[in-house]
Amino acid sequence: MKSWLSIIYGVLVTFSLAGCVVTETTVSHHYGSNDPAMAAQKFYSQYFASGSTGLPTDSQLATFKPYISAELYQSLEHAKKRQLDEIKQHPDEKPSLVDSDLFSSLFEGPSSVDIPSIPVLPGANNVTLQANFTRTEQGKDILHWTDEIKMVKQNDSWVIDDLVYKGNWEFAAKSTLRKALSSE
Repeated sequence: MKSWLSIIYGVLVTFSLAGCVVTETTVSHHYGSNDPAMAAQKFYSQYFASGSTGLPTDSQLATFKPYISAELYQSLEHAKKRQLDEIKQHPDEKPSLVDSDLFSSLFEGPSSVDIPSIPVLPGANNVTLQANFTRTEQGKDILHWTDEIKMVKQNDSWVIDDLVYKGNWEFAAKSTLRKALSSE
């Protein structure tokens, strides 16, 4: 009986684990080791610290590299090359992917993100996380939404492979980050 109570307690503790909120200025972690939610939170910590809008600069991309898959990194690099070609071909026009937020559904980007930890089966190579975003302006929350973060295991570490935009307002980004990067 005592062992069953220990198992039930362990399961309850596992399912009650929640992520922390990452904002532009604060980070706090309450995760186990090798947790995909922790890896995503670390990415968003770097993202907020970088002040990134649109396609990341080379230095921003270098800070993101440990937290994103090789395929996503390559997609970002290819999108930057296309953007540079656009600038050369049409120097008086605004190029695509220059000032919108790529890592959430909202053009202006979030002010904070909360990514709850989830149980991950041993041997799992991919997982989908729910990222709960908030946009705050003038000290007031003006919008809450949830996007999905597709995580994959790469070199024994969890990294972001894609983002599924789930915002449900009229001008929310649609589709996925990888598709947005591949658009011509």
